[in-house]
Amino acid sequence: MPSFVVQHPLWHICGLILAGLLVAGERRARSSGILALAIWSMPGVILHELSHLLTGILFRARPTGFSLIPARHGNRWRLGGVRFARITAFNALPVALAPLGLAGVLLCLARNWFTWFAPTLQSTLVFYAVAYYCLSSALPSREDLRIACSWKSILLYSLLATIVWLGFQSALIAFME
Repeated sequence: MPSFVVQHPLWHICGLILAGLLVAGERRARSSGILALAIWSMPGVILHELSHLLTGILFRARPTGFSLIPARHGNRWRLGGVRFARITAFNALPVALAPLGLAGVLLCLARNWFTWFAPTLQSTLVFYAVAYYCLSSALPSREDLRIACSWKSILLYSLLATIVWLGFQSALIAFME
């Protein structure tokens, strides 16, 4: 049984209230201008861009630039970014969708948080703040989706998924006989 469920229930209610306040704070920052949004979003931007960077290194996409400084691109703002010299059909999907891995990081944190930290109201509130930033930065941006959905990458991963599925089906049929 994860240690998450044995904590004082009121602490988790306070954590959920904090998460709601963080969502409201982000909405307020979005309407207050780019400086407020950049400051508010910085922890999530760091997590998001580091996930791209580390996955790019792992998949040999050759990172050439890393920025956490907001920049205007046309009529949109980009809060951070990582540039790569070698995006291929093989590495485009994992590099572009790397921030989704932050949900897995959060799952690991949820299972172990109160093993690593004393179960107090303060550590519970910090957990909820960390959870908010992990989840809010886990969604891929439009640019991430554009890169992930290149036709070569979709073709390659569709072929791989089909091969894995057929192999699984063959193994299942052999097991059932």
